[in-house]
Amino acid sequence: MRHKPPPLTEIEFDAAFREGAKDEEIEATIRDLFFWSYIVRSPLGNVCTVGRGSRSDCIRSAFKLADEYATEEFAQLEDEHDENRALNGAWRLVLWPPRLDNDPPFWGASSGVFDDC
Repeated sequence: MRHKPPPLTEIEFDAAFREGAKDEEIEATIRDLFFWSYIVRSPLGNVCTVGRGSRSDCIRSAFKLADEYATEEFAQLEDEHDENRALNGAWRLVLWPPRLDNDPPFWGASSGVFDDC
């Protein structure tokens, strides 16, 4: 049985799409204990998609949603400089693995598995 990630909350969406939000700020809000989390930034630096799931689901969703974003948003650009950046600039996928729990359950802490962390 495959578990589904919890849906992103309004607070998580707001943090990810806030203008000027840094990756570290977004990470602190959306990163999960059990699922991978991601954002994609367009060549203009805007976050265009955010989500969580298995690693492969995140990558697949990120590319699909970024493609949809490009199709919809870049057609509306009027500034020639922004248009050149959008068409020639790099996209950036930021992918975070599940977060390690800083306060593991007593059975994990006593087993020594976290000794090297």
